Amino acid sequence: LKSVFPFKSAACMVGARAMNPSESLKACVVLMPPIETMEQLTAAACHLGLEVQVTSSSSEALQKLPAAIVMGPAPENVLAQLRNQSSFRQVFKIVLNSAVAEDVCQRLSCFDAGANMVTSSAEAVTTALSRVAKVLRSPGPYACPTCGLLLSEDALHLHMHLQHATDDNPRGPCPICKKSGGNLPVHFTNNHGPIESREPPPARYACFAWCVCRRPTDGRFLLVNEPAGISGGRPGYWLPAGRVDSGESLSDACRREALEEAGVAVRVTGVLRFMVNSRGTLRVVFLAEPEDANNSEPKSVPDWESVGAVWADVHDLPRLKEKDYRSPDPADLYPKVTSGELRPHSLDTPAFRSLEALIVRLTAGEGAESELAAVWKDIKASMRHQASHAKMLHAWRGISCFLFCVEM
Repeated sequence: LKSVFPFKSAACMVGARAMNPSESLKACVVLMPPIETMEQLTAAACHLGLEVQVTSSSSEALQKLPAAIVMGPAPENVLAQLRNQSSFRQVFKIVLNSAVAEDVCQRLSCFDAGANMVTSSAEAVTTALSRVAKVLRSPGPYACPTCGLLLSEDALHLHMHLQHATDDNPRGPCPICKKSGGNLPVHFTNNHGPIESREPPPARYACFAWCVCRRPTDGRFLLVNEPAGISGGRPGYWLPAGRVDSGESLSDACRREALEEAGVAVRVTGVLRFMVNSRGTLRVVFLAEPEDANNSEPKSVPDWESVGAVWADVHDLPRLKEKDYRSPDPADLYPKVTSGELRPHSLDTPAFRSLEALIVRLTAGEGAESELAAVWKDIKASMRHQASHAKMLHAWRGISCFLFCVEM
């Protein structure tokens, strides 16, 4: 279990301090007690071929050059002490603490302090450690542009979104093809690494589905920690949302985005808003709930889709500042859903079914956008019929757009 992976850092990195080139990260995980699931994690790490070291000393933790560190109480203090070590950015730092993971402000504080992952789940820690071990088993010639680890192409693809989802986008050329400019993580995801792990080509017709997911058992809403590279340099909060894939319906996209970004399988129960900006891009805000409210623990292992997610009480939202969001849409939508000011429009109408069928065809490159006019006319008529009134010409993110809020 004391094997050392042939891992070294690049001597030159952008935005990161290099380790001594003679040093190598070890196939080791440091557990910093007290951790309630110490025995479970020890067994899991050993099964993965990782040596386990136990220490309560922050200075000793990084001196061991571990691949990962798991900490429990007072994580911000521990992270502050670890931050001065040269290998800080190369080590995967996990906060395993239920109270912290479920608190919207403490989560962000830990990410700001340098945590790569915040969770309440020992099973999620095991999953993360398995991915860290997989990365370490694949050294290669390509230097991570953030921390300098030398990896194979496939390992770098996994490493960048696992280890550095909480870091702002690195600058400089792609380590594989040397191209410069644009968003490097997006470029890398779409052009390098395993084919099956890349994003599919964008649909012919651009439209988007947003998911307002509320858990009926306690009224809490899903908040997603967005990757820092698309959220102003830190994993700010938003709701599950994304572009509709080719041949996909709007409601199917809503379910997929909730599963990908929050790790929760949801049931779509209604439409809250239709938004069309000045360029004609359609965004539909859905109301949803978990398929199994008693088994709806959100994801916490970082990846391309998100850094993790949390169930948040609407009364927690005033504790967050605007800078804590990728965009403050949850602060607008969630209280209105809770109060009943914003109520869902039925999915089971001829107008909405027609819209769904047309979106499937348009995103697949079939049909004509001119068909939207008639469908959109029916949507507006249906909503006016069902709602007490409709609001129009709402300024959404500073863009003039048509907005229909169903308030019943």
